[in-house]
Amino acid sequence: LLYTIKFEMVLKFLVVVCLTILPVLSSYGDQTHEYRECVTDKMRSCDYHDLDMSLKIFGWDCLGDSQYNCAMEITEKRASLGKPLLQYNGRWAFKRYLGMQEPASVFFSFCNGFAVFLGISNLISRVPVTYNLFHTWLAYGIVCLITWFVSFIFHAKDTQTTEILDYLGATTMVMLSLYCMLLRISGRDQFGKIKNKLNYKYGFPIFVLWLYHSYNLGFYKKIDYGYNMRFNVFIGVTHHMILLGWGLWNWNYRPHIKKAVWVIVFSSLALLLELGDFPPYYGVFDAHALWHAATVPITVIWWRFIVDDCVFEFNVYKRKVV
Repeated sequence: LLYTIKFEMVLKFLVVVCLTILPVLSSYGDQTHEYRECVTDKMRSCDYHDLDMSLKIFGWDCLGDSQYNCAMEITEKRASLGKPLLQYNGRWAFKRYLGMQEPASVFFSFCNGFAVFLGISNLISRVPVTYNLFHTWLAYGIVCLITWFVSFIFHAKDTQTTEILDYLGATTMVMLSLYCMLLRISGRDQFGKIKNKLNYKYGFPIFVLWLYHSYNLGFYKKIDYGYNMRFNVFIGVTHHMILLGWGLWNWNYRPHIKKAVWVIVFSSLALLLELGDFPPYYGVFDAHALWHAATVPITVIWWRFIVDDCVFEFNVYKRKVV
């Protein structure tokens, strides 16, 4: 009973803190007179039919192409003068490749999605369908696949729709990770089955937080990048702290716990890339792209832990039943 009360207190704390996070702006270059004047001039001389086919495939139009060229020109000019570089429309100025706006992040998003696909395949091949959390982790994997697919599309060409979907996808994946772990580490009966009431006890407050965050992202004219970052970091850290505490408690009993601890360590180090934003090296590799690269091996280890834990738990409760 005391264990359950502590979890309820943590979830209530999540609600209170996340509702009081203040917005922070992080993009100033597109507000400058030089940039706006440049975009206006290029729009006057732009003809959509003159754009390369690779640009049209990824949804570039005259406005997007003008914004890209102006951002690149001003960035190169400021770099040559030794002035600090600015972000434009929420991002640094990247060099396009085959029409893709952020080629490095596109590639690493694909790699993460492929790592999830391999994890799901491993789950299906090794874990019996009768295991109580099989469908929970399978649904989680499908959400992760969709999230990385949306990330691939968003980084290929940024639009208001793909941007919101990318951020919502990331938030959904992080919050679903927390929900799955709460179900995993609590509320089992002697046969290892999850008590149905826990779906509401943990799912409802997390779902309310998700709705609140989705509203903030989807209904405001300008996305608050600082708020979105802080929200996801808070949820992610909460998930890691719960996972770490459970892992240390079961360290000697479950050998695969070490994989989860490594995920926490590597994720914490990778998070420094997201918090320490910097302009892209060679116009391609910024902090966010390198973070996507770092999450590929983390995703592989995480799914190995999930599958190993499912197999371990199924065998334990199978022996109890027998």
